[in-house]
Amino acid sequence: MNEQAQFFSKDDILAIMPQQPPFLFIDEAEYSDGVIVGRYKIKETEVFFDGHFKGNPVFPGTLMLEALGQLCVLGLVKGVFPDMPKPADPKKIFFTSSDGGRCSRICRPNEVMEIRAKPLRIRRPIANFEAVMNVGGQRAAFCEKLTLTFDYIS
Repeated sequence: MNEQAQFFSKDDILAIMPQQPPFLFIDEAEYSDGVIVGRYKIKETEVFFDGHFKGNPVFPGTLMLEALGQLCVLGLVKGVFPDMPKPADPKKIFFTSSDGGRCSRICRPNEVMEIRAKPLRIRRPIANFEAVMNVGGQRAAFCEKLTLTFDYIS
């Protein structure tokens, strides 16, 4: 829809995302040259740290993969990708599958996750992405093919 660079603040993200705190793992994002990049600072007060793991706070791997998917959702809802004639409906986006997903680094409070997602193919009702998360300059999570189903805003 639009190839120029775009920045999305926390307020922009909160206003449009179907996921909301405490289950939203994107603080800010930007889109440029076919790639969307987001950041999230892991808070010491995350609700799951009380039990994952008590006295040894580790950001759950499943939530790392969730964060990858949420960035892809943001790109679809904002309609930033070139193959999109209009934005996707936030009420009609759902996770379908992931192939080649791996978590390779423990992430802890106060670290910043930098997430990058690039569409492999977007053809309604399916969108496929490749996504990677880095923390402290190291790869923390990766998904070779993350698949979402979606529909456009009517």
